[in-house]
Amino acid sequence: MQKKVGTKENKQNFIRPPIVVVMGHVDHGKTTILDWYRKTKVAEGETGGITQHIGAYQINVGNPPSSKTTAGQRKITFIDTPGHEAFSKLRSRGARAADIAILVVAADDGVKPQTKEAIQIIRENGLTFAVAINKVDKPGANVERVKQELAKEEILVEGYGGNVPSVAISAKTGEHMDDLLEVILLLAELEELASDPQKNAEGIVVEAHMDPRRGVTATLLVLDGTLKKQNVLAVGRAVETMKIFEDFLGNPIETAGPSSPVRTIGFAGVPTSGDKWFAFGTQGEAEKIVASLPAEESKKNASAASSPEKIVFNLILKTDVFGSKEALEDALAKFGTDEVVLKILKSEVGDINESDVKLAMATKLVTIVGFKVKIDPAVRTLADNAKIRIISGGIIYELLDMVKEKISEMLPPEIRRMDLGRVKILKLFKKDGNKQIIGGRVDDGRIKKGVLFEVKRLKEGVGRGTLLDLQQNKISTSEVIKGLECGMSVDSATTIEPGDVLEIYEEEVIKRTL
Repeated sequence: MQKKVGTKENKQNFIRPPIVVVMGHVDHGKTTILDWYRKTKVAEGETGGITQHIGAYQINVGNPPSSKTTAGQRKITFIDTPGHEAFSKLRSRGARAADIAILVVAADDGVKPQTKEAIQIIRENGLTFAVAINKVDKPGANVERVKQELAKEEILVEGYGGNVPSVAISAKTGEHMDDLLEVILLLAELEELASDPQKNAEGIVVEAHMDPRRGVTATLLVLDGTLKKQNVLAVGRAVETMKIFEDFLGNPIETAGPSSPVRTIGFAGVPTSGDKWFAFGTQGEAEKIVASLPAEESKKNASAASSPEKIVFNLILKTDVFGSKEALEDALAKFGTDEVVLKILKSEVGDINESDVKLAMATKLVTIVGFKVKIDPAVRTLADNAKIRIISGGIIYELLDMVKEKISEMLPPEIRRMDLGRVKILKLFKKDGNKQIIGGRVDDGRIKKGVLFEVKRLKEGVGRGTLLDLQQNKISTSEVIKGLECGMSVDSATTIEPGDVLEIYEEEVIKRTL
C-alpha cells in the first residue's frame, strides 16, 4: 500500500478528516449518495443525471467524537467522480487523492464494466475501501447476487470469506445511510490519518474552469497543512495568488485545514486537474520552487502529413472545465483508425468564440466540438455563413456519438458483391461499340435485368459489364431462371464470344461506421 500525505508515518499529531472517493458504474447512484448527505440537489442538477466532472464536498457527521479522535475526525470529505467510461483518467486522479474508497454497486444491476475498472484503480492505489450496495429499494434488487459477482472479481466482503465491509443501502430512501458513514469513520480511525496543520499547505487541483463572470475558478483539495488566503501557490509550473478564497459551498473563508476542499478565484491561467500545488508565504519562495523544476519534454504530436493516404478529421475542442477537456481528448483519440487520423487543432476551456471560427475558416474542413459551452449568436452566424460545422452538447456520450457519426460519413462505403447466377454464352448476334446483343443459357441461379456481370473466358476474368435488357422467346422479361435460354442486351467494353461465361451479380453499398 502506498503512503499518503499525512499518514502516521509523518509523525504528526493532528487526526485529519478522511478523504473518500466514491466510485462505480454509471447510474449506480454515486452522486445520489452524496446528495443524501449534503441535503442538496446536485444529482438532479447534473445534465442527463450523470456527473460530468469531478467535485469535492465535505460533510459533518454530527455524532460526538470518540475519545481516540478529535472533533475534526467527525468530518468527511467526499470526492465525487464521473462513472461514464470516458472519464477514466478523472476517476484515477480522484483515487490518488483519497484515503478511502466507496465502491458503489447497484443491487438491481450488479457488477458492470466501470465497476471492474474502479476495482482495478482501488487496487493500483492501495486504497482501503468498503462496498455500498445501493438501490436495495428497487424491484429486482439482489444483494447476495452482487456479493457473489464481487467474489468473482476477488472482492470478498464480510460474510463471504473476506474482510471488506459492505452496507446494503438506498440513497433514495435513506435506508442504512448512517451505517455507511459509521463504516467510513471506522476505516478512517484504523488508518490513523495524521497531519500537521502548522505547516505550509500542499494538495492537488481537483477541477478548474474559466467562469465568464468571475475568471479562472479552481477547486483545490488540501492534503496536508493549512492553506491561507494570503498564501502564494506554486501550481504545476505557474505561480498564482488567490483573490477570492471560499469553502466548497461558496462561503468566504480565511484558512482551510487538512482534507478541506476550497474554491479559489483569481489565477492568471487555468491549472490542470491533478496538478500538485504548494503554498508559500511569499512570491519569491514560490518562484524559487518553480524555477527548480526540471524542463518539460516537448510534446510529440503525430502529424497527419506522415500518413498522406489517410483521411484527416480536424477539430477544435472547447469544454466547460479542464477535466472534461482531458476526458474528451482521451475519448476522441480512440476514434483514430488505419484510415482516419483525428487531429485536434486547438483544445481549450471556454465558450466557442470568433477566433475558433476564424481558425476553422483558415484551416478548412474543421469541425468545432463544444461540451457544455455557449456560443454567441453573432459567432454562430459567422460559422453558418462560412459553412463551419459545430457539434455541441451537454452529455458526453451523446456528443461522442455525434462526432463518431461525422467521422463515419467520411469513410468510403463498403461494396459487397452478391452472386446471382451464371450464363453460358451461345451466340453473339450484334455488336455496336460497347452495346452487344447475345444469346445464352442460364446454367446456375438466376439472372435479372439491370444487374452487373463479369466475363469469364477459360475461367479467367477478361472484363465486366451491365445487363441492360433481357428477353425470353423474344418477349421482354425481368428475370430468367436456371435451365432456360434467353437473349440479352449488354454494355461491355469486352467483346463477348460464344463459350464465355457471364457471372451475374449485384453490389450492395454498405455505409460504414467507426
